[in-house]
Amino acid sequence: MRQWLVDPKIMCQKHLCGEHLELHMTIGTIKKGIKIDGYLKNNLLEPRSIYERHKILAEEMLRRGYNHKSPLNESDCECILNLKNEQQYWEIDKESALNDLISRCPECEKRLKETL
Repeated sequence: MRQWLVDPKIMCQKHLCGEHLELHMTIGTIKKGIKIDGYLKNNLLEPRSIYERHKILAEEMLRRGYNHKSPLNESDCECILNLKNEQQYWEIDKESALNDLISRCPECEKRLKETL
């Protein structure tokens, strides 16, 4: 599970839709009480941003003409409040995430260059 937290306009279809799916998976994991410590420490998750990030990704998906039929409501995300405070407010290094994404994906790198 991973949040890239980069501008969705630079993300290829695979990474855009993949992050969207993984937000739903993250909420399911938290609801089940499964620990997310490793995801946090490995710069992969920012729990308090999940609800807003989902909205941003869904908007970009619709802008591109993709289907979006999986809402994520604020009530779905209330499980985040059950995490420890430091987990709830964990922030990822967004610059590092961007560098990781463009080093892995030539299409995302190309989209980034086109936006500069």
